[in-house]
Amino acid sequence: MAAIAIPESVQAYFPSVIEPSQLWVNYNSQVDSLTIYFTGRPVPSIWNDVDDYAYVGFAADDETKITGIMIEHFSKWLLLPGHAGRGLQAAG
Repeated sequence: MAAIAIPESVQAYFPSVIEPSQLWVNYNSQVDSLTIYFTGRPVPSIWNDVDDYAYVGFAADDETKITGIMIEHFSKWLLLPGHAGRGLQAAG
């Protein structure tokens, strides 16, 4: 099994505690995007960019609550300088 190490610039937006049963993850191979919701399912969100490829979703009714992370061009994002060595790693 592989795990993805998310760069600190994006990880800073993750909740301090992640409840695995509340993760909703989708990879869209047609557009090469990865979306992770921390809310158990997709919810209306306002998306703000944190780098050229990554976006953080905030709840539409409470912009202090983070709903998820979306990464466009996911395969390319993994190969960017600064992300090297942070791609797929064996889960420990």
